[in-house]
Amino acid sequence: MKHLYLAISTFFYTGFFPKGSGTFATACFLPFYYFIFRSMNPYLYLGITVALYFIGVWASNYAEAILKKEDPSEVVIDEVVGFLITMFLIPYSFKAMMVGFVVARVLDIIKPFPAYQSQVLRGGNGIMMDDAISGVYGWILMMVLVHFRVL
Repeated sequence: MKHLYLAISTFFYTGFFPKGSGTFATACFLPFYYFIFRSMNPYLYLGITVALYFIGVWASNYAEAILKKEDPSEVVIDEVVGFLITMFLIPYSFKAMMVGFVVARVLDIIKPFPAYQSQVLRGGNGIMMDDAISGVYGWILMMVLVHFRVL
């Protein structure tokens, strides 16, 4: 089971990339987004995103114990979920996907209120929640860009 927890929480071990593991993992997720999520039914997309959030909480709890670290940098499933939240209902284009990638990463790094504060939550909840909150901010920004026809 240890390998399953690590495969999920590190997004197929991309979290072990030595520098910028969150950015690397999100970049590795882009082909999945392109081929699987971009034209998915919104209800299915939302259901999968919510399920991945809770699976991420579950796997991240175990990953902390396995890696013997609090909020280990190797755990990157939270970045994948944050990106999915950022891109929810955004009409697909390559430009939108790339802008969403940058928006999701920047917001995850700066952690706007209350994302940073949510990190006090223990275990997988703390790992996943800050990226979910940042993803909501990213989604709002992306919707504004769509509204003003920037994307």
